Amino acid sequence: MRELGHELISLEDARETMLSLIGEIAAEPCATTEAFGRVLRQVVEARDLIPPFDNSAMDGYAVHAADLAPAGEENPVTLPVAFRLQAGDAATEPLGAGSAARIMTGAPLPPGAEAVVPHELTSFTDTEVTFSASIEAGRNVRRAGGDMKPGDVPLGPGAVLGPSQLGIAATLGYAELEVSRRPRVAVLSPGDELVDIGEEPGPGKIRNSNACSLRAAVIESGCEPLDLGIIPDNKPAISAAIREAMEGGADAFVSTGGASAGDFDFIKEVISEEADPAHVFKVAMKPGKPQVFGLFDGRPFFGLPGNPAAAIVSFEVFVRPGLRKLRGCSRILPEIFEARFPFEQNYKPGRVFLLRTRVEAAPGGGYEVVRPGEQDSSFLASLARANAIVVLPSGGGPVREGETRPAFWMGGAGR
Repeated sequence: MRELGHELISLEDARETMLSLIGEIAAEPCATTEAFGRVLRQVVEARDLIPPFDNSAMDGYAVHAADLAPAGEENPVTLPVAFRLQAGDAATEPLGAGSAARIMTGAPLPPGAEAVVPHELTSFTDTEVTFSASIEAGRNVRRAGGDMKPGDVPLGPGAVLGPSQLGIAATLGYAELEVSRRPRVAVLSPGDELVDIGEEPGPGKIRNSNACSLRAAVIESGCEPLDLGIIPDNKPAISAAIREAMEGGADAFVSTGGASAGDFDFIKEVISEEADPAHVFKVAMKPGKPQVFGLFDGRPFFGLPGNPAAAIVSFEVFVRPGLRKLRGCSRILPEIFEARFPFEQNYKPGRVFLLRTRVEAAPGGGYEVVRPGEQDSSFLASLARANAIVVLPSGGGPVREGETRPAFWMGGAGR
């Protein structure tokens, strides 16, 4: 079934249509040490107490709290040092009343000990230690199971595995994890006007900068780019490139240009004729009005506008969420926050305006918009300084000084 749309459609409706058609990629086993950036497809459950034993939170002396009850500046208490414990030791010897144990951070608390006094709050020799204050039982002690207990589920399907998540899995003894296969995303660059970035453009030619930007965005999205190079601007060449990429294992496609209504906009025609389903959108957003989307044997194809800023903005709005859906991420859409304008911002009505700008922490808390640069959809310099997109509604400006508007980070910027 082929579906073509020609009326203006909202950003939200266009994105929902795309996301509803994208399935999750297959899972595969992966060594935990190699799983950074992958998406978890299993439950990670605690099978033991974490930490597995009571241990010291700092270097100092393990004591019975009752032994220090009378201690004070005018009435110091001196105890003999019975033994010494460091991380990795087995605490088998009980601590008798009226004595202390020298203990290092992470070392198991000896049986009978109730608290740890930091060494800087004591005066000591090799054989004895003097305390000038009392201490509560449990102070400076990490209790067994204080972090996790058997049956706790700190990680579930859809979690993106960063350093903290991998540390949890390793702590719980998961040497291997079931994760989403890393999608291969084919990057297409149709256009007779394009030359490779290392070449000097001749008359009427431009460097293929979009492919370089999209390749980086694909990597940043946790996927593997498959660069198809520059493709001649004709339907047979574009169709052949798509089929070749499919045979080469492409799981998704992203292209720039050829999505509008020009005489040589062949991406739109190829998708309309060969994808199933196929959608040609006019989205009520600026930049990025023309969008093409379709499936090739279930593999999503995103056809973006050719202007550089429009291509990057469209990637953030449509492709990045689509790739997160493909990877099986639990969070698909970008996190929205409010950004305050410390100046008045005008913009034209008619379509949602996606302001590419820099957002920084505000002195009084929250986030503040930095005055944006040129917003032409073909300009890259101001886009390179931007780390966020501020969403301005279709009604037009101005945004008054002090007002806020919803915003989201571009890629990993601003985190």
